[in-house]
Amino acid sequence: MSAAASTGTAAPPEPPGRSLGRRWVRGASSRLRTTGIPVAVGLLTGLAVWWLLSVTETLEFLPTPGAVAEEFGEAVTSSEFYSAMGATLQRIGIGWAIAYTAAIAIGLSMARNWIFEAAAHPYVFIGLAVPAPVTILFAVLALGLGETTSLVALCVVVTPFIVTFIYDGARAIDESYVEMSNVFRFSFRERLRHVIMPQLAPALLSGARFGFAMTWKIVVLVEALSAADGIGERLDYFFAFNQSAAILAWVFSFTLIMFVVEFAVFRTISRRLFRWKRATPGEAGEPAIVA
Repeated sequence: MSAAASTGTAAPPEPPGRSLGRRWVRGASSRLRTTGIPVAVGLLTGLAVWWLLSVTETLEFLPTPGAVAEEFGEAVTSSEFYSAMGATLQRIGIGWAIAYTAAIAIGLSMARNWIFEAAAHPYVFIGLAVPAPVTILFAVLALGLGETTSLVALCVVVTPFIVTFIYDGARAIDESYVEMSNVFRFSFRERLRHVIMPQLAPALLSGARFGFAMTWKIVVLVEALSAADGIGERLDYFFAFNQSAAILAWVFSFTLIMFVVEFAVFRTISRRLFRWKRATPGEAGEPAIVA
């Protein structure tokens, strides 16, 4: 029995900073135990299976993990890699920003205006149904080779998918809360901040994440078919000379950067936006969004 309990007095409360630090350490330790070990086991298992497949005679085209690691080291130490990466990231940033902005305008307009919804729905459906390579080829035929062609094809392919997220989120807004804000004479800014955005934020974030993930996949295809520089152009070059180890090395390097963007940007934004929500089976404070 502690001294505080034996004397019948309560123990003094911990300083706020120390209590917060201990909770953070406990939370980090719990996340490491629940996610770090399975991730490590999964990665090691994947490497083992990869190595076993690469040493079989039937899969001679598949390089070993060691060969890919060697190519990866050569790639990241060359200036050509950073030049190609910079061109690709620039296209991703510009294309994603244009597609996301257009999708917000189209999705909100479709959700709030039935006439616009009826007029735009066939085009959104066509955009979802047409394969990306077909759109890219038509853009090349119509506009020729160049930066404009890459951005137009990228936006045409990605925008309809983001529209579906924004449209569904806007349609799910509870109108009773909007009416209540009118009764209490909320200003437009207050209504947007306290009523609309909390309901629309999951759709906005989900659309942004999905659109970004799709943008970097499509931009590589666009570069391989129509661009003179970038990661996609390099992959097409390595494919022409049957350099499978170089292909995988450049793909892994690009994927690594996308992982950094996902965890450093989107996960951080998600935790801060939804920290008021109750913890879900996933990460505490983060909505269960699959993007």
